[in-house]
Amino acid sequence: MLMRQDAKSLDLGRAIYHKLHTSANGHDLLKEARDWAVRFSQQRPEDIWLAEWVERLNAALSSEKGRNDLYDLLLSPEQHAIDMRSSSPFSHVLTTKERTTVLLAFEAQWRKGTWHDGRAA
Repeated sequence: MLMRQDAKSLDLGRAIYHKLHTSANGHDLLKEARDWAVRFSQQRPEDIWLAEWVERLNAALSSEKGRNDLYDLLLSPEQHAIDMRSSSPFSHVLTTKERTTVLLAFEAQWRKGTWHDGRAA
């Protein structure tokens, strides 16, 4: 079972994936995320997660395989994905209302003990 904060970031990653995957402007959202990651990775070259985001977003913009790899990362409960989400370049993807909806649903599931990470038990 994931720690609460890691579980919450996974739920936000799921919502971001859904919007990127289903939105007509998903490609533009990926470009914005890449541009943000490039800008901040130049300001913070010590942040290895931002540097990896730049690589992954460039790959996602270049090929279907790159997009699928990015989506896998957003949906993964594994430690590396948790670490990557700590420097997520996707803050612009969800509206305040969408983010609030995800967080309220997460909180309700977490309190009831019904939240799960999607892995087979």
